[in-house]
Amino acid sequence: MKCRLSSRHAVPFVALLSLGASVAQADAERLEADLRAALEREGSLEIGEVSDELLGSTTSAENLTLTGDNGERLTIARYLVEGDYDAPEEVVLEDIELVDRGASMLLERLVFEEPGQPVLDLRDLPWDEDNPLAGISLEGLVMDQRQGKVGADLPWGDYPGRIEIQSLGASDVSADAIGSLTLTGMSGSSDNFEELGAGTFSLPSLSLTGLKGLASDAPTVDALELEDLEIATDRLVASLEHLVADGDMNDGEYSGRMDNLTVDLARMIELAPVDERTQLRLVSNVLTDGSGQLTLDADMDGTWEASGANGQVASRFEMTAADAFRLGFDSDLPVNLPKGQDPAAYFAGLEDWTELDTQGGDVSLSLSDLGVFGRIVPVVAATQGVSEDALLEQLRTQSEGFGIMMGPQIGAVLTGLVQMMAGEASEMSIDLSLPPSRQLQKLAQDPLGLPQALSMEVTMD
Repeated sequence: MKCRLSSRHAVPFVALLSLGASVAQADAERLEADLRAALEREGSLEIGEVSDELLGSTTSAENLTLTGDNGERLTIARYLVEGDYDAPEEVVLEDIELVDRGASMLLERLVFEEPGQPVLDLRDLPWDEDNPLAGISLEGLVMDQRQGKVGADLPWGDYPGRIEIQSLGASDVSADAIGSLTLTGMSGSSDNFEELGAGTFSLPSLSLTGLKGLASDAPTVDALELEDLEIATDRLVASLEHLVADGDMNDGEYSGRMDNLTVDLARMIELAPVDERTQLRLVSNVLTDGSGQLTLDADMDGTWEASGANGQVASRFEMTAADAFRLGFDSDLPVNLPKGQDPAAYFAGLEDWTELDTQGGDVSLSLSDLGVFGRIVPVVAATQGVSEDALLEQLRTQSEGFGIMMGPQIGAVLTGLVQMMAGEASEMSIDLSLPPSRQLQKLAQDPLGLPQALSMEVTMD
């Protein structure tokens, strides 16, 4: 059966089409006007075609070119407003190029989710912690700031070199916080990594959640994971296979793990000044038995729990340097909480652990020899031109002297280290009973009195 449109139906249908065309044209005109209002104050603006889908949901402007008074130039192939023009679902910028005083930025695609307005001023973003941006993502970033700086207020804007990012996505974004972020394919180079000198880095994968305090000098993150980080500079050559950390204390636990942090000491010696190489080579030989590759693994976890109006904090940390040593730390500390403070809220929001007001507590340290202590005496004896027996005797005498000056506890620790160098022991354990933190703070003014204030037991195995 064929459906026919009668003339009495055609009139309102044509009117509807005309209304849709008028609304579409109105949105296109508004977009051009809003772009000019936002950008023409920065320089000369050219806009190609502006359009809106008939009864559709995309308003677009093509071939935007903004030329500044100093010759800087911004081009955007397409500027798209998706959804309701006044409350868009997305604002999308495609094929962006910014050239500014010797610097440049290329960006294939930049997306703002639910930005609250169709035209954005990146230097005056309206998003705060109470009203964050739902999401932002980008693809194909290439920024080159080796000869200057791009005048754009972006997270990577001050990076002094060349950087590339395949993709980045973030949600709940404000000036001071990011709910979650994922990044892939990041790499960069610079002539100035500050104290590290010139070099390159690559980071294939990074994710994090709960990033807070971006406007402060000490931002925090609830959870972080990265893989296959590589750094090669004038001062540091290293790689990190895997790092994961969970610092969200709301569940009463925190943890972290580092796998295969490899420091290429051999390469770093080659890069070091000539007058520093001999000393660095000695250190490398002791730590790595001549391989020049120092590999570190670390694992940590901790818990807190409420105990009446106060709390209990326990933590464990272990780090292993392959074929060198293993270092362990365990603690169990009762904590005084600020008056009227809920334990869960206090521990979940704790940022500086040195501020804990402890009632005392127990701490255990352990040091295991995996090869490094057996290499210390031969290397040091050779550099000093003495026999190994003579060096060990000298070290024993010095340990006894420090014990007389600083107390038997310190003497026991130093003597234990000498025993490990002599091959008489392979592990040292130190058990401490701490005084309250307020007493420790007073003892910080008199470090020589600290050993007497501690209950310390040193065990050798």
